[in-house]
Amino acid sequence: SVRLRAPHGQGNLLEAPPPHIAHHDINVPVRNGQTSTGDHIRTLFDCELPMDKENETFVKCLEKAQLQGPGIRFVVLGSENFVGKWLNGGRRGAGLNYKCFAQQFVSSPVGPGQRNFFEQTLLLGEVQYDDITQQLHDMALSEGIDQDTIKYGENTTYDRMVEEASIRCQRRLANIVRCIARCSLRPICISGGNEDILGLGYGVHLGRTIARGTTTNLTLGNFDCHADYKYLEERGAHSGNGFSILNTIGCLKKYAVLGLSPYENREAMMEQLINTTCWYRYLDDISLIGANNRPSLFDSLLDMIKALETEGGEVPGLCVDLDVTEDLAGVSCPATLGYTRAQVHEMVQEFTRYNKPFFLLLAEGMPDPALPLTTGANRTLGKYQASLVSCFLRNCISVPHI
Repeated sequence: SVRLRAPHGQGNLLEAPPPHIAHHDINVPVRNGQTSTGDHIRTLFDCELPMDKENETFVKCLEKAQLQGPGIRFVVLGSENFVGKWLNGGRRGAGLNYKCFAQQFVSSPVGPGQRNFFEQTLLLGEVQYDDITQQLHDMALSEGIDQDTIKYGENTTYDRMVEEASIRCQRRLANIVRCIARCSLRPICISGGNEDILGLGYGVHLGRTIARGTTTNLTLGNFDCHADYKYLEERGAHSGNGFSILNTIGCLKKYAVLGLSPYENREAMMEQLINTTCWYRYLDDISLIGANNRPSLFDSLLDMIKALETEGGEVPGLCVDLDVTEDLAGVSCPATLGYTRAQVHEMVQEFTRYNKPFFLLLAEGMPDPALPLTTGANRTLGKYQASLVSCFLRNCISVPHI
């Protein structure tokens, strides 16, 4: 195996990652007569890079990368922290999801006609929140709190600290994404929790507003068993209210969610969704066997795309919560019903082809830390996410720069 490298001996495209970005050493298998994604993907390596207050140095590096070789159009990054899911009652963890994805992504064989979009993709690295979560760890240690078992409401001081930490994490992600979107590059975020739609979406909103010189709002599609549109409660930003926060701060123009489980969404949240004129469809309102009294999955997808039609000033985006997938091991909040992996893959393909989203979020992956990342259910989870990202790239490559 060899260290992940820049293609065709071009060297590093950026001098360094920005602060709070870690780029992991990933082995790319060497097989005679076969090239892998890692042979063509664009990369950068760890070193120090001072940045000014407005991240101008990072922006200039991205602009430089656009001019080298085939030019960069897509930026893949990871974002993983436990605070957003913990605030929503979910499990801690998910710190391995980006590594699980990245290993399978760079190891994927390159098929006919695929080299082009991989050479236009930068594997940026993983957003680091260690300094933020370390403060929570230190506070828990001093107070005798077991972070693995404590629940929200059991310690008010710890609750408030986690709420603040969640906001800080989203600000950090938004700051990095803002630079990417400002350069008209399309971010692809591999996330441990759906709360990252807040940082990702707000960063895109800011970056495109700067680039265009006029306010730019979002139209978001979500494949999910959960609406993630809870009231803005005292728990702060978490994995269940990212979309409703984007709507409250005024940068979400349209929202549509497909695949809701009838057993996983509370009445109060659904009433709020209805009152904001968002489009949604339950999984059992869709016929997967051709029943005449219900629309097919494809018809429902077309209805969703129509509901998200842009009016010229919006930026479209797509979120795929992995819990919408049936019988997939390694998700943080598995649901009772879902679609097959093949169906989700086709949904991403058709949505990308028709809606042409500017960015993608894959959320809620949680590999088993007791297993190696390259074996068993973890390998399946990584390959599944890699296939969805490749599908997005393949169907976006013909979309012109905006």
